[in-house]
Amino acid sequence: MTINKVLFGLFLSATVLNAQATSTISGTVDMGGKTVGTSCDGQSESQAPVFYLKDGATLKNVVIKSGAAADGVHCAGSCTLSNVSWPDVCEDAATMKGGSGKTMTVSGGSAASADDKVFQHNGLGSTINISGFSTSGTIGKLYRSCGNCSSNTSSGARKVIMNNVTINGTVKVGIAGINSNYGDTATITNLKIKGYKSGSPKVCIEYKGNNTGAEPTEIGEKWNDSYCKVKTSDVTSF
Repeated sequence: MTINKVLFGLFLSATVLNAQATSTISGTVDMGGKTVGTSCDGQSESQAPVFYLKDGATLKNVVIKSGAAADGVHCAGSCTLSNVSWPDVCEDAATMKGGSGKTMTVSGGSAASADDKVFQHNGLGSTINISGFSTSGTIGKLYRSCGNCSSNTSSGARKVIMNNVTINGTVKVGIAGINSNYGDTATITNLKIKGYKSGSPKVCIEYKGNNTGAEPTEIGEKWNDSYCKVKTSDVTSF
């Protein structure tokens, strides 16, 4: 199913929408606060997304239905997620698939109860820019650049930029995980974490990634180096 400005009116007929297949977004679509979902098969990696955003697409003001969030949102190129919320993440909330020079912009919105991660970053040479976002409940990680994708290469560094993010809940692993051996970087400013104490949770974790599918090797939490561009003063407790 393809959604654009012309078809947007179809989405105003119900408060909660239960689609059977992925909805493809082109252009700018403002859902007006509607709740949309498909299904959820736990942590299955084979799930389709609820929304697939074409290059240049913007999705605004939508709630991804609890218990039907599947693999969330997939971004094929540059895209914008504005005030998109996941009250109960299924597999991942959103995945960046866009390649070199492409950016997924996350402005506002929230996520809760992510067993693994909120944002998955697969596209080589691309950027995820997160601002004004918040989490609640328990999450595994807020962000992870793919640690064992077959496409991983040192010439395809991924970047994440976080500003004004609030973590209002438990983090099992860490805020951001990057592969320093592939040149990935995480730039973090104005991060607020409820009950934060040094090392709990870890803020920026460097890994030695691979392209074999094996479990990446954790190097450890790092501060203010070439890859983890975050200072202790950038993180506050509340």
